Amino acid sequence: MKARLRLCILSNTCLFVLITLALIFFYDEESTYLRYGPHKDLNVVGVKINTWRHYFGLQVFLALVEITDVIINEMASPILGFNIYNPDKKEITQFTRLELQLYANSMWLLNGLKRVLMVVVSVSLIEIALLRVVYSEITSWYTIRILLLEKTFPYKIRNHNRTSYFHFYCCISFYLLSWYFHI
Repeated sequence: MKARLRLCILSNTCLFVLITLALIFFYDEESTYLRYGPHKDLNVVGVKINTWRHYFGLQVFLALVEITDVIINEMASPILGFNIYNPDKKEITQFTRLELQLYANSMWLLNGLKRVLMVVVSVSLIEIALLRVVYSEITSWYTIRILLLEKTFPYKIRNHNRTSYFHFYCCISFYLLSWYFHI
């Protein structure tokens, strides 16, 4: 199982690098898409983002939306998913059939509508899309940690070096930020 997960993570990393290299290779110097901060012609869903105050307000709004979205989905999706899609769970005692149907379809409809609106916001500028990912992943790190603290893990890794993991993530983060901001 771990080998499959490692292979998936490695494949995902390779795919990310491939996409990044394609963007770098085919980048148009006259494009307004790969830039950061407010600009006189930056328009996000009809809202002009031409000052740092507007830009900061947009980032705070996006962070709040992403944080809320991650918390809602990481708490509700397992409840809905395990009750609906678990083939071993034949008897549902916490919900009626209609309740579960309405909860699930309402949740997924609202998620779909939010996703459409957020895609429209994200295509305005790649920086907005990247920062949305950062906001949601920071929140996800926290919510996954809370959920994992409720579990026990009898398997322990010997000679586990936390510093090497931290160093690895810092180096990757610094590299991506330096590439993005052309440092």
